[in-house]
Amino acid sequence: MPNAAPAARGVYKPRRPQASPLFRLVKDHLHRLQTDYDDRFAREYGPWRPVVAQVANKFRACRVLDHGFARIRCDACPHEYLLAFSCTCRYVCPSCHAKRLAIWTQWLDTTLLAPVPHRQVVMTIPKRLRAYRLYRRRLLGAIARVAARTVTAAIRTLTGERDLAVGVVACLPTHGSRASWHPHRHLLVTDGGFRPDGIFVSWPVHDTARLTEAFRRAVLRLFVRLELFEEDQAAGMRRQAEPVALEAPPVSIPAPRLAATEAARRLARPLQLIFEVDPLACPTCRGPMRIIACITQPSVIDQILTHLRSRTAHADARSPPSTRPL
Repeated sequence: MPNAAPAARGVYKPRRPQASPLFRLVKDHLHRLQTDYDDRFAREYGPWRPVVAQVANKFRACRVLDHGFARIRCDACPHEYLLAFSCTCRYVCPSCHAKRLAIWTQWLDTTLLAPVPHRQVVMTIPKRLRAYRLYRRRLLGAIARVAARTVTAAIRTLTGERDLAVGVVACLPTHGSRASWHPHRHLLVTDGGFRPDGIFVSWPVHDTARLTEAFRRAVLRLFVRLELFEEDQAAGMRRQAEPVALEAPPVSIPAPRLAATEAARRLARPLQLIFEVDPLACPTCRGPMRIIACITQPSVIDQILTHLRSRTAHADARSPPSTRPL
């Protein structure tokens, strides 16, 4: 039986970001936070980063007409409205972050990831080393590369295939669930690797102890090379792990190919939940609408909004018809 047609999306209704508690919090307290940060928070969370103010200011302009908008018009009827620009920022803006995450996840699934099993590998750093990355942000990327190389070497060693191509996607969360400084690594790793002829060889055993020790030693070597540690300090933090024997031989299987339509259908439902309305669907006739202009000049923005607000105020000033019986 053919799949049922997806339910029609609702009509777009502009949200009111200024009414949200998060918007008011950022608007009312960002300047005070920036002023007092060095004295109250720098010791624990590191120096103030200019990107914080940049992202916060973008969030304050998200979906606010005074910062620019697009004119949307229906070709079938005279309906027209203004669609405010979004900030497209991560983390700070809940709406834009959810949309970016959904789009990125779909891109991973349909474009980047091979149609083979994957594993999630989480690598953490001891508290003693975390403070270094408050003041050396480049260490975040360097340790992520160390983690990717360590996992790749482990898979090649366990499978006995030195030429395997291993797929790794690294994410770098820097905080825990309570917003404490806790940089760690989430790796999405192919459950094995590809030979040069395209044959996929599975990763037979998740050797946690040996993988942990290899990552520990690689990170300490990095710190010694960057002259953050002395060699004797690094030696004191090392430990010897017992080797773990393989429980099963590696399995070689041809890598299947996933049809584009099937891959796109996987995330259809999550995307519908996030993009639950269509901003280009006319609320009057449900016909298609189109963007006729993008307004970014402050003088033009002020002129249009002043006209619309004065017209709205004039309409609201009229007395409504009496509903009381004569």
